Amino acid sequence: MESNQTPAAERKKSLFERLHNTKLILWWSVAWAVGTFALAPLVNYITPFLNSGYANYWTPGVYWRLVMYWHGAIFIPWVVVLALLATSRFKLDSMTGLSGRLIRESVFVGGFFAVPIAGIAGIFDVYDNFAMGVPLWTQIFAFLLADEIAIALIVAMATFPRAHGGYMRAGMPYYTVFTGVVGAFTAAMMGHVGGWITWFGPSPAIFNQYINATMYPVLGFSNDTSVMTFTANVVGSHSHLMLIALMAGVVALAAVVFGYYENWGKNSRRVANVGFAVMIVALATALAMYVAAGVGNYQIPNFFVNGANGVAGDDMTTGMVGLGAVFVLAGLMSHSRGSLTNEGKPLFRDPLFLSVVVAWITIYMVIPVTGFYINFNENFFKFAGTAFDDAFNRFHQDFGFYLLPSLVTLLLTLQTFGITARIKRIVGYFSVAGILMAFVFGESYTLSAAQYTTPYVGQVYTMLPMASVFFILAVLGGVLIAGGALTAALYYRRASTRP
Repeated sequence: MESNQTPAAERKKSLFERLHNTKLILWWSVAWAVGTFALAPLVNYITPFLNSGYANYWTPGVYWRLVMYWHGAIFIPWVVVLALLATSRFKLDSMTGLSGRLIRESVFVGGFFAVPIAGIAGIFDVYDNFAMGVPLWTQIFAFLLADEIAIALIVAMATFPRAHGGYMRAGMPYYTVFTGVVGAFTAAMMGHVGGWITWFGPSPAIFNQYINATMYPVLGFSNDTSVMTFTANVVGSHSHLMLIALMAGVVALAAVVFGYYENWGKNSRRVANVGFAVMIVALATALAMYVAAGVGNYQIPNFFVNGANGVAGDDMTTGMVGLGAVFVLAGLMSHSRGSLTNEGKPLFRDPLFLSVVVAWITIYMVIPVTGFYINFNENFFKFAGTAFDDAFNRFHQDFGFYLLPSLVTLLLTLQTFGITARIKRIVGYFSVAGILMAFVFGESYTLSAAQYTTPYVGQVYTMLPMASVFFILAVLGGVLIAGGALTAALYYRRASTRP
């Protein structure tokens, strides 16, 4: 008697099951990021990113238009791609039971919907009440999907080693990524606290009571200003913790993608493990510090104070994450000397590898090196050189914290799934040339702003004519980077499907 049941292998997949495809969701996320980012000049022309008139009453110092657009255009796609890379490289999608299902439904299905929803909503999220708040609340839905992805990763990564060799064999990159995910989720929760206040204000009453009880010992008064101060603290803690958590994850995944578990030598691993240990401790310290400062009244201290000069404690912690990354980079470079690519060529000559290394070094030059230089010379930059300080704040945030780590993440996906040698050269050389141009002339542009004191001068998005040569060349560098990313997006689906 023949059975009428269809074998599981022959059963037609549901729509959601068809989305359980790492390469498809990676390509989808990259394509949306490149497309949405390409619209930035037009969006900025119609609704200027740095228009303070769009600011929320409770967060007057935050450029709402810029921040929410970047959340949709870069941040959510970046988060989804990182989650997919972690899932793929650590084989979390092979898990069975609730943890495996949570990973597949959250990372793949949730990521598929979160990216376009966040991007489209970000285009129209001009200010909080624009279009009756529909764009904002649509973006919030995408953020909640990203929260679900973080929860799925935390649950899966906490349980995966138990059935796969034990927790001691998971390795330092694994725990660095895990710590980064916990940090990113904590930062997201603080972002929701700030978001609640921007929309609803200090209500219900328990919110207002908590804020007043928290801020009165520090400020000595309880009014709207104390609420604004609390909200600024929680939003600032959200963004600072989120960025270093994600960047630590990028560093760890870079080591994994370039063979840490498969073929790194003992010495290379030892050097990198020192870096991972430093990063984990620094991330844990930053998490505690930012929570205490964000939803409490902890005042982050300054060190090496001399007049206006000094380094904030959280900048020191960020610097420690960067120091750990230097050790990991040293281990990676040591490994690259004797390693070959799939084409049989030395790894250190591979265009994608070179792009990752150049971006890595450039991030370090932009954020810790230039940042600490300014910190130790605040007697100038807080006064006569305030325009340079404003310009650097924009440049190091958008170039150092957003664009370059996102580019490295894209390069890691290409390295993971493979592209032809010709496309690899195009992407790699475009990326290296663009990174160097944007760095050299972007820094030169911000430096040239120091002689001006007019408000907004030196802020890249104002597109003022001063230092126009530097500015144009820096933008051309960004165009080259975008050209490499666009090439990658167009050819990504032709990549091999090797794991």
